[in-house]
Amino acid sequence: MILRIQFIRTAAVCAIALASASAQNQDIAVTRHKAEAGDPIAQFDLARAYIYGEQGVTVDPKQGLLWLRKSTDQGYFGAEYAMGRIYQTGAEGLPKDQHEAAKWFVKAARHQNKASQDRLAEMLAQGLISAREANWRVPEPRKEAVNDKPAPFSVAEVETGLKGWITTRRMATLVQQFGVDFKLSDITRKRLADAGADPDLLQIISAAKRPL
Repeated sequence: MILRIQFIRTAAVCAIALASASAQNQDIAVTRHKAEAGDPIAQFDLARAYIYGEQGVTVDPKQGLLWLRKSTDQGYFGAEYAMGRIYQTGAEGLPKDQHEAAKWFVKAARHQNKASQDRLAEMLAQGLISAREANWRVPEPRKEAVNDKPAPFSVAEVETGLKGWITTRRMATLVQQFGVDFKLSDITRKRLADAGADPDLLQIISAAKRPL
């Protein structure tokens, strides 16, 4: 009787473990699919999985940084803050660099990320960076032109413009003129809509030419 109970318990534990592993595999598969489709939040989540070995993923800092940079390329503040922390602490094989960390915190701070704003204030108070480096309220400069052609807009630039003084009509004209360097995923669409983009502007962004 005792052996039977022990067998039942062992079988139950194994079943739970298998179910948990199956759920993790499904979760990471969904995350990977969204990340590959260009979802910046999913790219950030996949980066975390590789960096910390979450959801049954084998730790791989290089893959983690690769997906983290894909997320920062789309201006996701969570990824920007994470990159700042990596440079601040010298983690994941990157050199410890307070000035580089400040650059990433500034990017996230411009998206009203309070944690980044607090980090910059702390670093300034500790004398690790200059007041200029800590000033996140200065608008991000436009990217330099390549081969005399103006650089296309990033999602962060479109979002910042809409939240500032640029009207949706003016932004539509700019997008038609310069293009964008991002794919309009469902997450990005919602993000820009929340910033004030109307359906016409979103349609223009969706059809905008992107650099190869």
